[in-house]
Amino acid sequence: MNDTERFDNLQKTVKINPKNFQARRELIMMCLDLGFEKAALSHIKYLLEIFPDDANLYFNTGICWEKLKDINKAIDAYKKAVELKPDEPDFLYNLALCYEQKNEIDLALENFKKVIYYKNEDANAFFSIGILYSKKNDPKTAIKCFKKAIEYNYSDYFAHFYLAEEYKKVNEIDFALVEYRKVLELSPDYSWAYFNIAQIYWELGRIDDSIIMLKKTVEKNPKDIEAYKLLVQILIKQKKQDEALEILSKISEKQENGDIYYLMSKIFEINKDNNSRLDCLELALDNKNTLTFNNLSVENEYKELKNAS
Repeated sequence: MNDTERFDNLQKTVKINPKNFQARRELIMMCLDLGFEKAALSHIKYLLEIFPDDANLYFNTGICWEKLKDINKAIDAYKKAVELKPDEPDFLYNLALCYEQKNEIDLALENFKKVIYYKNEDANAFFSIGILYSKKNDPKTAIKCFKKAIEYNYSDYFAHFYLAEEYKKVNEIDFALVEYRKVLELSPDYSWAYFNIAQIYWELGRIDDSIIMLKKTVEKNPKDIEAYKLLVQILIKQKKQDEALEILSKISEKQENGDIYYLMSKIFEINKDNNSRLDCLELALDNKNTLTFNNLSVENEYKELKNAS
């Protein structure tokens, strides 16, 4: 029996016998799985009139409201579930996630820590606590939390990635590189890790290694404009403007981007090709929505060049 048939059978069962509570509970879970949150809420409401102290019903109510994007109602439901069953980690975890969505960091931390109290090897809770301490600009505590998350779930490459980010904040660059490499061991296509390694290599003066990592970045994510920008700027400084121009030309064929056109203008400036430079500056200004370089400076550069030509 597939899900659709099971769902139809449960609906018929509940219609014939509304007091078949087990069938109604199963129907609630299927409604949640299939995206029928409002139907699930109506069945939950029916059951709550009969079982007003059922913590799981309030928990499922919270899930419904989360799916319906009403975080305040979700919080109210989860709080009621926690009130009825305060030692249930899943209830506390979902409540904490809702507080995190509202950026109520202290309340989120309070509830994630309760999760740890009742389930002290919960890798997801340690990870979430690490994220919150990162937001509170407390990298040392965040590092401890991400290390705990990894201890209980080594394969979580996000935990390795964010641990690396925190190591960078406290200038523990070697440790950061170790963690980024672990990310790539666990998830070889994770382009951000390549990009962040490239940035570190660039800052350390390891230019060739930085270029290699940036090329890997755009190989894994051809839409990463920031990686292209850094790669091209490095190539220009290395006097490899022909290679840089080839890369930019290929990107510009696929998408219009103000930054890309502006960088092309810089290469044409080096090559003393003022006509092409002017064209690129004009294209950069035509795409201001993607131009992150100082717009006023670009406008003045364009005007000066146009007046001189």
